[in-house]
Amino acid sequence: MKEKSYKEFIELLNHEKKDECVIYIMELFDEGATVRDVYENYVIPALAEYECDSNVEEICIWKEHARTSIIRTILESSYPYLIKQKKPKVDKTILVACPQLEYHEIGAIIATNYFILEGFDAKYIGANTPNEQVVSAVSILKPDFLALSITNYYNIVATKKLTEKLREVNSDLKIIIGGQAANNAHTLSQVSHDFVVQTYEDIVKFKEEVL
Repeated sequence: MKEKSYKEFIELLNHEKKDECVIYIMELFDEGATVRDVYENYVIPALAEYECDSNVEEICIWKEHARTSIIRTILESSYPYLIKQKKPKVDKTILVACPQLEYHEIGAIIATNYFILEGFDAKYIGANTPNEQVVSAVSILKPDFLALSITNYYNIVATKKLTEKLREVNSDLKIIIGGQAANNAHTLSQVSHDFVVQTYEDIVKFKEEVL
């Protein structure tokens, strides 16, 4: 594998060079990198360590959106490699969603891909999914688990209402919580849940526990 540096990738990303960023990561895959390697050494740090280099809020907003768009394209482009690398099928289904008013979806997409990598039948149904639509999806698809990704602490009230409604509709449904807001103990105490998943290691432990 050729020498590739995170610093080199970030330099391209900071200048919104989308084509170069995608080609850079695809070359990593072609040279033998695993999905987990790429996500944990490039994608996730690129999101977590971002700091706007401008004092103008409008500039910071569009630059963050541009960065997110590039990362999303990289995640979508990684799917063929994900299929090749995923482990034997697990007979459990997981529905992944971002609750109502939650627009930060990259974490949810990564989580979905990690679940798939571990062999789960995982489906992501999108950001800012209205509560009634999540309930509808659960009723129709009948997943074994529902995973909710919460980044913004202000969305806890909506998520609390959603989990309460889901418990009424399907008392057997197991709920997984993840995302930045789930790192707060007070937040977790307000939302009905059965599991907390934040990292790939958490997903591996989750898999061992439910099988």
